[in-house]
Amino acid sequence: MANVWFTADLHLGHGNIIRYCLRPYLSSAERERALKDPRGKWRVSERTLRRHDDALLDGINAAVQTRDTLWILGDFCWGGIEMARQYLGCIRCQNVNLVWGNHDHHSVRPLFGQVIHQGMVSVGGQNIWLNHYPMRSWNKSFHGSWHLYGHVHGRLAKEDEGKPWMLTRDVGVDACNYQPVDFESLRAYMAPRMEAFRQRKSELAAGDNVNE
Repeated sequence: MANVWFTADLHLGHGNIIRYCLRPYLSSAERERALKDPRGKWRVSERTLRRHDDALLDGINAAVQTRDTLWILGDFCWGGIEMARQYLGCIRCQNVNLVWGNHDHHSVRPLFGQVIHQGMVSVGGQNIWLNHYPMRSWNKSFHGSWHLYGHVHGRLAKEDEGKPWMLTRDVGVDACNYQPVDFESLRAYMAPRMEAFRQRKSELAAGDNVNE
């Protein structure tokens, strides 16, 4: 049976993101420099960039099958259509969709099956609201829809953990061990959050005071 996968913020070909986010593909010397001067005027090596790109693409191909569906929630690659075409050619999945991110060039539109700014998909009867950017209220959020996002490179993880009733997940590679996440894994992650969500919704409906 075909599966549905989600990822975001691959930033293929984007050397600066590797050092900004301290991704584990830096050399020892680059990591040391990045810790001291992450935004300085220096670049990672071509070898590091290839190591980064190959690892992310290999991670996708190790998990996502040809007939599966892969949603990339923004910031796929650096550059325009030719760069995107080369990277997509390295992904064996034939059903790749894009949610526009702030680093995605408008020219890449014809390469993907679907391209949206944001929107709802249904997987296994579950409504999922997709947006590159994190939201705290979204379509049907009060009715149990999930929200998947990227953009923040794991920086909202503690906030999401502290609000277990929020049906949200950062699917960006920095928050997901540099791997795509499949629907079944998301369902397992959301199961206890769904319980907390239903409890909180009941309390709100009863007019109870609920701390944020």
